[in-house]
Amino acid sequence: MRKFLAVTFVGAVSIFAVASIYSSVRSDSVSFTPPVAAIVEQADCTTPDISAPLSGLAQVDSQTPPITEPGYPPTGFEPVAVIRCERGENAAGGLTIDAVRLEGDVSAAVEAFRTESHRFRDNISASCAIRELEPAGLWFVDASGDAFRPAWPSAPCGFQDAPLAPLNALHEASRQQHPIDAVSADDPGTCPDSIGSLFELTTHDDVDKSVRADSENTRYSPLDSPLATPVDDVGRLQVCRYNLGQASLHIRLPLADSVELMQAASSAPIAPPCDQIAQQVASIDLRRADGSGGTQVFAELDGCQRIGFGGYRQVPASITELLTR
Repeated sequence: MRKFLAVTFVGAVSIFAVASIYSSVRSDSVSFTPPVAAIVEQADCTTPDISAPLSGLAQVDSQTPPITEPGYPPTGFEPVAVIRCERGENAAGGLTIDAVRLEGDVSAAVEAFRTESHRFRDNISASCAIRELEPAGLWFVDASGDAFRPAWPSAPCGFQDAPLAPLNALHEASRQQHPIDAVSADDPGTCPDSIGSLFELTTHDDVDKSVRADSENTRYSPLDSPLATPVDDVGRLQVCRYNLGQASLHIRLPLADSVELMQAASSAPIAPPCDQIAQQVASIDLRRADGSGGTQVFAELDGCQRIGFGGYRQVPASITELLTR
């Protein structure tokens, strides 16, 4: 069950700092249905609102208004496929925006988007400590090629996970690639110029508390939010590296390294006590190829070489090495 904090915080709030005091306030939410989606003549993955976040060439938090507004599945529309927009790569190593046609049990997928959405009641002020991003571009198409963009069912602090399973059960039938001129698929994209202090020193007592919380399943884990935290289905990850808080180098990990990183982070043990302050850190924004995800992972590249993933965890040296290549 997704959890959130139904109070207002002043200033920045760490996902780890508030995790232990999360409380479920389901009674403080109401259900609603978004407006019905408009039907257009074709699915399009090349509009700026879709291609910009997939390319990574714009600031992470910048948004372009949608050309076609997502909405509730229209009555009478009979989809035969899903078009999912993805970040891709052509044979020459160039960056592409791909329109991926998915087929299979499309009816189950569209029904998942008929799930009721939920939001906080009007009198509730809340600060949510999770960041979730839905796919940048998703379309249902019918036999004639007409299409609509579905609105991802919302939750008070993000989105519901209901559509993930039926979408993942579909299979790729075809892929149409649209090249981004003069941009390599290895292009790391745009990162913030600086980053604050992220890691704290820890004692044996701190570690013991973290181990107990882990074993008793009382610690928040990013894996509690499947939409926000891709692991095996992660895309090529953007790594922003910082030296003393200032940007030093940005890289785009190969897909195999991205999956290796996430598998290691999701299974890593609690890190031992740390009495060193890292001078070099990395910020990794977890995204699938379709732009969904949103969890941010931070790693120390020197010092104790920990990774922040539901607490401070100790990853193998090989993971630090792939982040510093």
